[in-house]
Amino acid sequence: MNESRPRKPLFSSGSILRKRPPATPARLAVGAVLFAGCALGAWLTIPRPDVRVINASGQSITVMVSAGEGTVSQKLGIDRVWAVEQKFTGGGSLHFEVGLPNRQGVKTTLAAFKLPLRVAVDESGQVAPR
Repeated sequence: MNESRPRKPLFSSGSILRKRPPATPARLAVGAVLFAGCALGAWLTIPRPDVRVINASGQSITVMVSAGEGTVSQKLGIDRVWAVEQKFTGGGSLHFEVGLPNRQGVKTTLAAFKLPLRVAVDESGQVAPR
């Protein structure tokens, strides 16, 4: 004849604690290496912008960036950075037009630039590499 055993819950705090392997230094090191590898892989796959525009003019401006492929524009507040999402090819020329409040737009052309490129807009609206 079969004896019936009392039922126990499948997951209880006592059963989970008993079944866990000991935390040895070797297991902790393997876990740390796996975590570091995953973090490095995630960091390497983050898309990086080709061009960053930094507003160092002290006023709100409108920036338009154009190359042979197309044109993009963005309004920047005081001390703001714009990571331009447009994909540009390096080596050509990149045209910037900065619209300052109560003034005409200032045009700047950077020729034979190397990507990634960081530029800053000064008080007069001129764009210079950083």
